[in-house]
Amino acid sequence: MSTRLPIVLTLAALLAVAAQPAAAAKPVPKKGKTTTCRAQVPRSLAFDRGVRATSGVLRWKAAAVRRGRKAPAATYRVYRDGLVVGQTRRRSMTINVRVGRTYRLTIAVVTDHGKSTRCRVRLIAPDRSYRAPSTPQMVSVGATDGASTTITWEPSQAGDSPIAAYRILREGAVYKQTASTSVPVPLSNNRTAHFTVTAIDRRGVMSAPSDAVSVTTGHTPPPVPTGLKVTETTDSAVALEWTASVPPRGRLAGYRVLRDGKPLFQVSGPAARATNLFASRAYTFSVQAIDTLGGASADTDPLTVRTRDPDPTEGRLHAFLLATTDQSFHDFQDHYRQIGTLYPTYYDCTPGAVMTGQDDPLVTGWAQARRVEVMPRFNCQRTSVLNRIVNDPALRASWIDQICQKVADSGADGASIDFEAGLAADRGAYSSFVSDLATRLHGQGQKLTIVASAKIADVPNHPRSTFFDYKALSAVADHVFVMAWGIKWATSGPGAQDDIAWVTKVANYVKTMPDPSRFIMGTQLYAMDWASGGGAAHPASSYEYQDATAMAATMGAAPRLDVATDAMTFSYTGTDGAPHAVWFSDATTVLHRLKVADDRGIGFGVWRLGREDQTLWSNPLLAPVPSGPAP
Repeated sequence: MSTRLPIVLTLAALLAVAAQPAAAAKPVPKKGKTTTCRAQVPRSLAFDRGVRATSGVLRWKAAAVRRGRKAPAATYRVYRDGLVVGQTRRRSMTINVRVGRTYRLTIAVVTDHGKSTRCRVRLIAPDRSYRAPSTPQMVSVGATDGASTTITWEPSQAGDSPIAAYRILREGAVYKQTASTSVPVPLSNNRTAHFTVTAIDRRGVMSAPSDAVSVTTGHTPPPVPTGLKVTETTDSAVALEWTASVPPRGRLAGYRVLRDGKPLFQVSGPAARATNLFASRAYTFSVQAIDTLGGASADTDPLTVRTRDPDPTEGRLHAFLLATTDQSFHDFQDHYRQIGTLYPTYYDCTPGAVMTGQDDPLVTGWAQARRVEVMPRFNCQRTSVLNRIVNDPALRASWIDQICQKVADSGADGASIDFEAGLAADRGAYSSFVSDLATRLHGQGQKLTIVASAKIADVPNHPRSTFFDYKALSAVADHVFVMAWGIKWATSGPGAQDDIAWVTKVANYVKTMPDPSRFIMGTQLYAMDWASGGGAAHPASSYEYQDATAMAATMGAAPRLDVATDAMTFSYTGTDGAPHAVWFSDATTVLHRLKVADDRGIGFGVWRLGREDQTLWSNPLLAPVPSGPAP
């Protein structure tokens, strides 16, 4: 009985062993006949196969003999996976193989009678990897002065399978795969990138990566946008469009719009709208393209645009504008055609009797371009300071000079003086101050409005109202704005600030003045919230109308009309457990008060524009009055 000793070759060995030295042959002698097998067993077994070949040559040498002796002739039988594939007296044989298979090859010496002996040889072949494509060579980079460059290389030599594609790696990560030997690469500004190339065969085996090549770029700014044009012009805005800029490399971040040579804002696309412009004014616009590194193109050719002349106001409402909030200005912009006179809160006083504040040209200019009179408010509610202003000759003259100068410098239509908390004893001094100021302003072609506390009679020594001599003030000022609210205040108990019965009495008293048409009845548009019954220990907080109604919704409270005072109110319990009472005005109650004034031939106004009940503006009482002669 004979035993076959296998030769084991993996696919890799069968396809690549030609390049490897054969392992030493190990004879398997027959027991008791060691010398005979050693004299016959073949040696130096090796298998050689060409690239991608489906057969290879198995070679071996005759058994070793002593020097001077000739090796005896022998017949060899070759087994593949235990099956005979051939027999020969030569020392080589061609054997068919298939890629991907593992084979066991055995060579046995055959006797003269054709029987296989136990003199056999086993090949211990080294484990070799699959024969991959060769590494791509001559990798190079083209010109880098444009938006992209091209990486090229020489074709690789196929290994044990045809080449399917080339894979390009950037910084070690796959960038792209292609069947050609070149690939375009987009360029960014101020970057260095490293690329390598590998070949991949149809079995997905990849070659070793090529030597890396580097691409380094400088910074090329985007080109100038073209075709800048105007698509819309209003009295306060200009809409622009232009053709998009396509950078030669890198990415575009957006476009910078310049107005009169100065950056205005930046947008992402090729269109923009410049707002908050003065009416009837020429502006010059240009545009720059900006890339993601902050690089800017040159400016477009400048484009000069004149804003339209706005529709003038036809309103007669007097309205205060809080200059410290944009919301107040936006509200004015939305409803300016119903407003005839605007009182922006520009100026104030310090405890040292110093005037502070400044004009806002945007507000003043925007209003005047629409024929709304602008009367900036000069406010001071410090009793001791007012006493000095109206009694100290030097300070009095300084304040009159400053008021007149600021009005003249800003081009305003006049001034509104809101001096509150003056002493009853300073009534005459204040009237004299107003008379002198009115004379100066009228001499400059400007007007004067005096803001005064409300009263239903001229009571001596009242802590607020006696300071205001209605007859004397209305004789010299163009208007007296009566603040027809305040019957309840921050440190009083809760209640309507402008009880309708009281407001009616104020209007009736104003009606007794020599010229009631010079008076303006004003009403407030805000809410007050008293906690724990109010008073000095629990002063009220003030809210805008919209904030008060939002609070009611949050607290689950239902606002109701208090019929007796014609004011809105609701109550709730605060997070601290304290009871709260809120009183406020809505559009309906405000209009009731304005009508009280209108029925008596008195003008009307509001404190202040902002977040009031917007349905107020739909009432016919505030409708714009058409200009021109009455029909």
